[in-house]
Amino acid sequence: MNLTIDRDSHCFCCGADNERGLHLVVSYPEKGMAETSLSVPLWFSGWKSMTHGGLLATLLDEIMAHACVGISQQAVTAEITVRYQKAVETGATLRAVGKVEEARGRILLTQGWLYDAEGSIVAEASARFVATTRVGPVSRHEEKA
Repeated sequence: MNLTIDRDSHCFCCGADNERGLHLVVSYPEKGMAETSLSVPLWFSGWKSMTHGGLLATLLDEIMAHACVGISQQAVTAEITVRYQKAVETGATLRAVGKVEEARGRILLTQGWLYDAEGSIVAEASARFVATTRVGPVSRHEEKA
């Protein structure tokens, strides 16, 4: 099945026109990488004053998807694994970083990290994305020029 993926301004994470969205602004510091930050709103609490883990997983998924965009690929998540390292209080500012580690055919293997204000990792993820078109080889083992 071929799926057309069209970006619009209503994405929950990065859509400027989504009233209830996070309005993330994403940058692409290098090919296959993406970064953003967020001050966690209070309404994303799970336990008292603690950020819901589902929001952290959503941020990781989004930043890894944008890493795919960073190599000019639109892709959808096929599988994601999240590892939580420490609790995040609501109101905290987080920095999210995503990277495409490898691409084979239409499969993109990615990593993502969430950092607190002190630079400690609070959560990390790995994911497999499926691109809408074939991707040239990208490998974590390639030497940088």
